[in-house]
Amino acid sequence: MVFTGEGADELFAGYLYFQDAESPTQLQNELRRIYNMLRNINLHRTDRMTMAHGLEARVPFLDTKFTKLVMSINPEEKMVDPVAVKTNSRGREKSLLREIFEGPNANGDSIPDPVLWRAKAMQCEGVGEDWVSILQKQVSALVSDEEMEQAPTKYPINTPQTKEELYYRRIFDVHFHGMEHVVKLWEGGGRAMGAAWKSDMYTREGLKNVNLLKHSLQKEAIIA
Repeated sequence: MVFTGEGADELFAGYLYFQDAESPTQLQNELRRIYNMLRNINLHRTDRMTMAHGLEARVPFLDTKFTKLVMSINPEEKMVDPVAVKTNSRGREKSLLREIFEGPNANGDSIPDPVLWRAKAMQCEGVGEDWVSILQKQVSALVSDEEMEQAPTKYPINTPQTKEELYYRRIFDVHFHGMEHVVKLWEGGGRAMGAAWKSDMYTREGLKNVNLLKHSLQKEAIIA
């Protein structure tokens, strides 16, 4: 059995694009929207990946009482300060949750501030800042321009919009041909694109500026 953090970002406004929310009401509505998508995307991934390796996942943040409690907090407390995002400091995304872990615990152990206040990295970003771009470059080389032109005809439902998407779609079609209509996708091609506000931080291909994921300990390690 393993514990996972699924749901924390959907309750505490943990994604970087929340810095562009124009009001607490917008933020609260967006939290509800992405929370209700968990069952279609995040939790599918969690269940399948853990079961594939003989593990059973537990999601403590999604306890119903805890969810009700956190969603009852004034959403103004969850608003994200763009300056704090740039400086890795209090006021950035998911600050309410981070503050709980400030200072030493009963054993005197503490999380270093550069780690506690670093940017939230989504699953694909957390495995390496340039991993996504490297993967995209490699799989894109395996898809021709002609295939992209034919994509609307070959895949009229949930048509791939990038070469990376088309590469994955080909694999899906081999194993689940005719089942594309049951797949629930993010509106606009990504979580951030479906928000009520405009954010330029993400595209269909991911986070534009991966330098936002860096922190001081990481720099010190590189220097050493």
